[in-house]
Amino acid sequence: MVFNFKKRWKRPHKVGLVLSGGGLRGIGHLGAIKALEEHGYRPSVISGCSMGAIIGAFYAAGYTADAMLSIIEKNNLFPTTSFRLRTSGFLDSHFVSRMIQKHIPANTFESLKTPLYVAATNFTSGQIEYFHSGTLDEALLASSSVPLMFPAVKHKGSIYYDGGILDNLPVKPLLGQCKFLIGVHVNAPNRIMADKLSPAKVFDRITHLAIGHSVAESAKKCNLFLEPPEMLQFGMFEKKEVMAIYEYVYTYVSQRLTNV
Repeated sequence: MVFNFKKRWKRPHKVGLVLSGGGLRGIGHLGAIKALEEHGYRPSVISGCSMGAIIGAFYAAGYTADAMLSIIEKNNLFPTTSFRLRTSGFLDSHFVSRMIQKHIPANTFESLKTPLYVAATNFTSGQIEYFHSGTLDEALLASSSVPLMFPAVKHKGSIYYDGGILDNLPVKPLLGQCKFLIGVHVNAPNRIMADKLSPAKVFDRITHLAIGHSVAESAKKCNLFLEPPEMLQFGMFEKKEVMAIYEYVYTYVSQRLTNV
C-alpha cells in the first residue's frame, strides 16, 4: 500500500469523481453515476471513502451502474452470518473481501481501468491516508471498517478504521489532477424530530454531525457538489431500501444536472 500523492498519470484528468461514505445509503452513488453518465459526465479518476470507495472500485473496474446494482441485489452486504461477538467489532467485514475477489479477481489497484484513491483513517497516528496501489480488498476493508461495528484492519504496525472519521469526502488526492471535480455526498444531516430519535438514530445522527464539517470544507473544492437532501430517512443497513435509495438519488441528480 502506498499512502502518498505521487501521480500515476502525466496528463491531467478531465473529470474527477469523489464518492462519500454512508453505509447502505452509498447505494445512492449508483443513481448519481447513472444520472451523471446520461448527462455526459464520465470520470477518468475516482476517489472514495467507505461504501463510496467500494462503489468506486467496481466502477473503476469497468462495471456499469446497472451491473453494480444487480450485484448488490444478489448479495447481502451485511449478512447475518457476519454477526459475531468480538471485542473489536460485532460484524465480520470479510464478506467485502469475498465480494471483491469474486468480481474483481486481480484484486489490485493496478488492474483497475480507472485510477482509484481510497481514504482510510490511520487510528494509530491519527492521520488520514489514501491508498492508490497494491492490494485492493485490504484498502477497501480499511476504508469501510466503522469503529465498534467492524474490526480494525492491521497493516505494518498500524490499525485502520473507516476513512469517514477524518475525511468522508476525500477530494484531497484529486486536487490538481483534474479539470472538473464532482463530489457526491449521501449523508446530508437534515433536521430530525426529537420524538423520532431512537438509540440507533441517535448513533447515526452523532456520526454524521461529527463528520459534517470536513465534508463542508471539501465541498467547496468541487466544481459540482451533489448532496441529496433528507437522506437520513433511509437506514444505513436496511437492504429493503436499496431501490428506493437508488431511485431517490438518481431523480435528485438528474434534476440538478438538467439545471446546470
